[in-house]
Amino acid sequence: MGQEDQDVNMVTKKKLPAWVKLIIGIVVFFLVLTLAAYAYIQHTLNKINKADQVEVVEPQEEYFEIDSDLKSDLVEMDPNNIEWDIDEDIMQDKDIVNILLIGQDRREGEGRARSDAMILVTINKKKGTIQLTSFMRDLYVQIPGYSDNRINASYAFGGMELLNKTIAADFGIQIDGNIEVDFSGFQTAIDLIDGIDMELTQAEADYLNKSGNWDVSDSANAWSLVAGVNHLNGEQALAFSRIRYIGNSDYERTDRQRRVLMTAFSKMKSSDIGTILNLIDEVFPLLTTDISQRSLFGYAVTVLSMGVSELESYRIPIYGGYQPAIIRQMQVLVPDLAVNREYLRQILYGE
Repeated sequence: MGQEDQDVNMVTKKKLPAWVKLIIGIVVFFLVLTLAAYAYIQHTLNKINKADQVEVVEPQEEYFEIDSDLKSDLVEMDPNNIEWDIDEDIMQDKDIVNILLIGQDRREGEGRARSDAMILVTINKKKGTIQLTSFMRDLYVQIPGYSDNRINASYAFGGMELLNKTIAADFGIQIDGNIEVDFSGFQTAIDLIDGIDMELTQAEADYLNKSGNWDVSDSANAWSLVAGVNHLNGEQALAFSRIRYIGNSDYERTDRQRRVLMTAFSKMKSSDIGTILNLIDEVFPLLTTDISQRSLFGYAVTVLSMGVSELESYRIPIYGGYQPAIIRQMQVLVPDLAVNREYLRQILYGE
């Protein structure tokens, strides 16, 4: 073997310095950690049902949900004489994301129902705020491709896509994605965070004790809620969110829904990592969304990085921006679209 070959072997067998091994080890560790985190995130997000895989949305024949007990003091309107304020301008801002939470009263084995709750979650990345805006189910609006009807009918007729088109056409809001949950999913989520503390009026407590979802033949399971702060489990929180016949009808019902979400959000922020992971594992399979996994992950990172401490709460229609009426034998709220659009523009876009 020549001298040149010996020199090559000496170079080849030379040990790497300790600091180089340390750097390589750190890089490999973080690479493995990153891959593991990515795999976990993918596995977690795969638990959420994709809207296009759960149901093929075919247009349904329209119908009108007639009320049996019409109030005699309401003005009866001819649907053919309503003049809508048409404005095709859609509010947009690259720093604002609008996600619609859809709650529906669907029982096991049933198909798509009307949307019982419609809450717009607006994430303002520039201001670092999250706003909850309820759209009342009795809003009488234009539904693209259908007759004017209650806004919650648009979800029954055409799913998320038609509901989004309805909100855009009437209120100028572009929906960036939807998350739908039925009542069983809502109840499960509240139970997984060990319930929430809510303040009830005497009327609310009495109503829930009398009309709650418990077996009235079994007095041992009867609710004993009182005026003041009560710790509600999932079933009680759901019943509280659905109250329509105490106070100011659906106005207060939407307020209760937002209060429950805000209280649950506040409690989740202080939960330990085990509780949060369990919540994700149990609740995600109960959700349905049309948002891509990449976008869902991005929204989650944005919200966590914002460090939001409180949620803002609003409702559509606003006071003074609608007229209660009877149309097609339905008790509805006819909104002044221009007034409500301007209100949304101010609270959500700061214009």
